[in-house]
This record gives sequence, structure tokens and C-alpha cells, in this order.
Amino acid sequence: MIIEKMKIEDYDEIHLIWSNTNELTLRAIDDSKESIERFLKRNPNNNFICRIDGNVIGGILCGHDGRKGFIYHTVVNENYRGRGIGGKLVENVINSLKEEKITKIGVLVNSGNLWGDDFWESLGFEYFNNLKYRILPLDKLNT
Repeated sequence: MIIEKMKIEDYDEIHLIWSNTNELTLRAIDDSKESIERFLKRNPNNNFICRIDGNVIGGILCGHDGRKGFIYHTVVNENYRGRGIGGKLVENVINSLKEEKITKIGVLVNSGNLWGDDFWESLGFEYFNNLKYRILPLDKLNT
């Protein structure tokens, strides 16, 4: 198992895993190759993939705004789950954020993703039931 920084050259392999993971919500505009390339340029040290036998089998996207980190699209191919790979990916993200003096990190979990909810809780991520998540998709606005 090799964990390394994600590069745009890894996009096709990781996007295939994202697309085949039921618990993940993708948006074509946000998860396009061009969008992910911008994200990786903005956050070059906080995104990782895992390779086994040269193949990408998992990955994690993470960015920060200078004070708080946020994790997106943490995924491990179903055939490789239960081996600690997800935890290693999160560990790499946490270490990269600490190096950049970021002191807090968040993650959203789809409400029906019980497996994911258990995973994040096992890593010490606290649940806040007093928050509501709201978004405004700017591509949907009439301008």
C-alpha cells in the first residue's frame, strides 16, 4: 500500500471509484476534471490517493480556507475496505493540515450513510445535531 499526494493524472481512476460508490454524491460541475484540477492547485498538500499494485484503490479530497479544513469524497474501493486504508488517508490529511497550522477539520456525511457515519465517529469526529447544512448552487442562479 502506497499513499501519495493526489495529482490530476489520478483523476480518471479516482473518479471511477467515486462513480461506483453509492454513498457518494457527485455533481458534474464540481467533480469534473477541470474543477478537481483547480481544487488540487488550490490545496496541493491536502489530497491523497492510495495505490495497491500500481492501481488507485482509494482517495481523499481536503481543502482549507486558512483556518478550518474540510474533507470531501473520502472513498476506498469496496474490495479493499476494512484494511485501515480510509484511516490512513485521513491520517495523512490531518498531518498535512497540522503542518499548515490548521486547527479544525470538518466532514459532511450523507444522512443515509450509516457505514460512513460509523467510520468518522471511530476516528473521533464529533456529531453536531444543532447544525443545518445549506447550499446555494451558483450554477443554478439566473443572472
